[in-house]
Amino acid sequence: MKYSISQMSLVRGFVSVVLMMAVLAGCQQAGPADGQQAMGDPLKLAAGADLQRNTEVQLVEQMAQYRAKYREHLVVLKQFYDQQGNQLKSDWAAQELKELDLLPQREYLVIAEVSGPELRAFESIVAADVLYQDAIKQVKDGRGIMATVLVDKKKLAGAVDMFNSLITNYPTSDKIDDAAFQVGELYRHYLNDPTRALLYYQRVWQWDPQTTLPARYAVARIYDDVMHDRIKALQFYEMVISLESGYPENVVYAQSRIAKISKKLFGD
Repeated sequence: MKYSISQMSLVRGFVSVVLMMAVLAGCQQAGPADGQQAMGDPLKLAAGADLQRNTEVQLVEQMAQYRAKYREHLVVLKQFYDQQGNQLKSDWAAQELKELDLLPQREYLVIAEVSGPELRAFESIVAADVLYQDAIKQVKDGRGIMATVLVDKKKLAGAVDMFNSLITNYPTSDKIDDAAFQVGELYRHYLNDPTRALLYYQRVWQWDPQTTLPARYAVARIYDDVMHDRIKALQFYEMVISLESGYPENVVYAQSRIAKISKKLFGD
């Protein structure tokens, strides 16, 4: 189940079409060097998106409203033709409705983008704690046997929605960084979206600079194993050693990869 953009509580206000066009025009005038710098580095891309996310949220929200209105008008049109006894055109409208429902509705934004990097996890909130535990149970149920057999991706996607709901409804909870980490894990290991996983992992240490969660290690592994960006992997493996020493096995692995990658890239 996808998280509905219309439910995001942080979406505020309405931007006029003229303002939107002006902002978009400004974005299009960016030099090619800027675009090239962001390409291939999802964390830099995410950082750039933070600067314009308010406009993006408004654009996506308006698109969702137009999409809903389009469907509503098709329903009214079909009802009109039914009343007129025009079966042919009623069938046309019905077919268009069917095709509209079959079209994939892209999830242009996720909660980590909408919320931005400014949230801080500092407050104990009972309701957030309960929701977090419910989401963890959903993850356990969805992971199946040994986290490999009978995996239920629908349940795991539902867990993502629950963690996102926690972040949205309790943005000061001391569980928002934990929730972001769990979503990163789900996108990384089960839902096949490493780019979104990177964004959620990044939010972990942004929302709680003192976090003890191994988010940087997860980022290093994605850059190393999935994106094959060894330079970025090296940077995050170094952070693992200095900032995530509470996970000795991760530190040992990071040291091993630093040695191997450095030898391959830079020689003895």
